[in-house]
Formats: sequence, structure tokens, C-alpha cells
Amino acid sequence: MDENGAPVSGFDPDQYARVERAAQLVGKTPQVFVRDAALAAADDPFIKALGDAGDRVGSLAEVFGTQDTRAAGDDSTAWPDPAPMSSRDLHEIEQHGHAA
Repeated sequence: MDENGAPVSGFDPDQYARVERAAQLVGKTPQVFVRDAALAAADDPFIKALGDAGDRVGSLAEVFGTQDTRAAGDDSTAWPDPAPMSSRDLHEIEQHGHAA
């Protein structure tokens, strides 16, 4: 019901009966119960983050769009391979647990 005594809109009869029962349990009218629930949902940090997600994705897309996109296999961007290990290096690792 709204302030004039009419039922809160948007609920079928079974749903409204559940709202009425829940409101009674916490000592509120259905109108106040629904209002409080809506305001709490609007202040939920997760809901706020979802609202900001569209802007953040757009900003990130711009940033990543300006980054270097060369392929990972491109030799000009890859680190050089380390020098190969000799049998002496392997023997020292076995003897001391690390390379000398």
C-alpha cells in the first residue's frame, strides 16, 4: 500500500503477501519495508561498482588500445635466451645445490 492505503505496485498477490509478512516481522509497514529495501540496494557497494564498470571498461580500453601490441614471438621484444648450461654447471649443481 502506498501512503493513501493502496498496495505497493509491482507485486502480484502472492509476492505482496510475502512483503506484508516480512514487513510485519520487522515492525514496518509494507511501504516503509519496500522503500528501505530499495534504498539499501541503491547504496550497495557492489551495485555502485557495477554502475561504474562501464566507465572503467571504456577507460581501460583506451589505455590498452594505445599500448604496443607486437606479437609475443617477435624477436625484437623477447628477452635473450640464457647461456646454455655445460655438463660442468650441471655437476656443480648436483654437488652444491646451486651453480657456482
